[in-house]
Amino acid sequence: MSAIDKIIEIAKREVGYLEKRSNANLYDKTANAGSGNYTKYWAEIKPDYQGQPWCACFVTWVFVQAFGREKAEKLLKHYPYVYCPTMSGLFTLNANPKRGDIVIFKHSGTFTHTGIVTSVNGDYFTTVEGNTSGGSAIIANGGAVCAKGYYNSNLPGTKFCTPDWNLVESEDELMSKEYEELKSLITAKDEIINTMGQEIAELKKAVYEPMIYNYVDSNMPEWAREAVSWCVEKGIIVGTGSGLGLDDKDLRICAMVRRAVELVCKLVGVKV
Repeated sequence: MSAIDKIIEIAKREVGYLEKRSNANLYDKTANAGSGNYTKYWAEIKPDYQGQPWCACFVTWVFVQAFGREKAEKLLKHYPYVYCPTMSGLFTLNANPKRGDIVIFKHSGTFTHTGIVTSVNGDYFTTVEGNTSGGSAIIANGGAVCAKGYYNSNLPGTKFCTPDWNLVESEDELMSKEYEELKSLITAKDEIINTMGQEIAELKKAVYEPMIYNYVDSNMPEWAREAVSWCVEKGIIVGTGSGLGLDDKDLRICAMVRRAVELVCKLVGVKV
């Protein structure tokens, strides 16, 4: 999500918030509605200003929610933004809006109201503003967060301030790059763990699930084949329908039995 998208999304979520008659229910959108200018925005940005008009404070609050105080201060070029005329001395004032701009409305020769531009379509632009009311007129003390729309050509003197989005976009891009690098490392780690897991499983199988030899064939170690064949021939080993069912220990026993018999027969002069 781009920095501008983030700002607009946060601002739009606040539409419908009503200022309060007192400090009660500041975080409820509609409870305790009144004309006292008490808001959660003042509570979080500048509590000692509770009861004052809050359109600029709303803009500050949105920027802080999106990027934190330190970055908001850089984007707004001061902190907190609570007085509309201040912006005119800090920013290059553009005559035409861009998405994400901070609009400062001029009325009777003074910048009196502000908001965030959410879309632009030719001469028409939309906003989200705090401390206003619905309709197409500029309402500088209307008591609510509203989504509004205007024709720029009908607003002589109104200007638009564009924050330096590179201050946050570059950091977002870096974070995205770091995220991708971290994801690659995690993927590589998972592959190593999976490989090690397979090797451990094979080792456990070799240790706890010994090889079973059902036939005297190439699967059986060469050193054991003659002894096992002899044991089968002499009836010492009797297989089943599934085969001989010998493990490595059985192979060694077969070899030991054959050598023991050979030794006894040699001592008594009997042919094996």
